[in-house]
Amino acid sequence: MSEQKPWISAAGIGVGALGLLLAVVHFWAGPFTPQPSLERTIAEKVVAIKDATVAALQGEALPDTVPETDGVDADEVVRIAVPVLAALAVILGVIGFAMKEPGRVSIGAVALGGSTFAFQFAGLVLGAIVLTLFIVALLGEIDLPDWS
Repeated sequence: MSEQKPWISAAGIGVGALGLLLAVVHFWAGPFTPQPSLERTIAEKVVAIKDATVAALQGEALPDTVPETDGVDADEVVRIAVPVLAALAVILGVIGFAMKEPGRVSIGAVALGGSTFAFQFAGLVLGAIVLTLFIVALLGEIDLPDWS
């Protein structure tokens, strides 16, 4: 009796490895499209908040502004492709396990897909922590009036 080849789980390993590789490369080498400077982005947000606040205080209707995009850029494609590849790896690993393929291969596909999710989540958490520290440092430098 011939042993069944674990092609579903092996495809899951390949897809999971590709997703993890793409996530790591984007984390270390990205972003791939030109980004505005941090100062410019913050200045634009502050001006938009000030304008919206003044308009609301004067009773004017707030304009609905939707950011204009020039289509899909490489960074957006990577941000979408990585979780899709991770989910596909997990799904293929589970299907392979259900089809009674060898457990090590199925678990490998699920582990690669899960680690791809975890890597992206860790990058998001790291960015949130850095942003929080930046805001705390910025607020620590502002000389606020004593209201007591």
